[in-house]
Amino acid sequence: MAKDTNRPPPPPSAHDTVGAIVADAKRDEVPIRREFLQQPTTDGNPSPGPLAEFVKTGDRRGLVLWMLVLTKASGGDFSVTLAATVWARAMGFDLPESKSARTAISKTWTRLERRGLISRKRVHRQTCVALLQEDGSRRPYDHTPGSAGEPYFRLPHAFWLSGPAASSRWYQVLSLPEIAMLLIARSLGDEFRLPTESVPGWYGISADSAHRGLHGLEEHGLLSIEKRYKDAPLTPQGYTAENRYTLQPPFGPVGKRQRSIR
Repeated sequence: MAKDTNRPPPPPSAHDTVGAIVADAKRDEVPIRREFLQQPTTDGNPSPGPLAEFVKTGDRRGLVLWMLVLTKASGGDFSVTLAATVWARAMGFDLPESKSARTAISKTWTRLERRGLISRKRVHRQTCVALLQEDGSRRPYDHTPGSAGEPYFRLPHAFWLSGPAASSRWYQVLSLPEIAMLLIARSLGDEFRLPTESVPGWYGISADSAHRGLHGLEEHGLLSIEKRYKDAPLTPQGYTAENRYTLQPPFGPVGKRQRSIR
């Protein structure tokens, strides 16, 4: 049947829109400075990075939108200019052209600005969003971390382009704690050890959120959990146990062993 060119095509789906944004990134993974998760201090003890605020406030939309901007803009001139309707469609709003959807996107940009992760300005009735450093310092994002040897990890584009079913993608399916722990896991490597009781001090995320995130990833088949035992004659049980975690496809294995978790 001949294609009717006298009528506009149906609006693209969220998948189509996100796929087009990611395609412009010209890379298979997005680099993220580890300072987004955990920032160094002068005394050698870690300080939670901006990720903690997203989890504490339940701002899943803000985290996903920032990650999408980072995916697109870090592969170019570190900025992206698109209409609010496009971002709303990417975020899955039923009526992306509506005033309420555009307002919701604008409020999300405001939260990201307040956290020092982006700046924005108007360009021909569209919003130009420019990246700032992932540590929330409001410094300009003027180079990718790999080019300067800064500590960073990579998030595969499978986060945007694949999922547990043909009709869903991981960015839509994973909960906020699961996304947070996926990012932390990508930064740690294979067979990593992460006592959940230590996560609040190291990453500013509650032990309960860490537990739900890790075991949620396991339920999705994205994380394997291996329990290891050691002899400990002076303990009540006579042994100690710890979990070792390894990401599974499409997010792992990472291909390197755990770095220091402090």
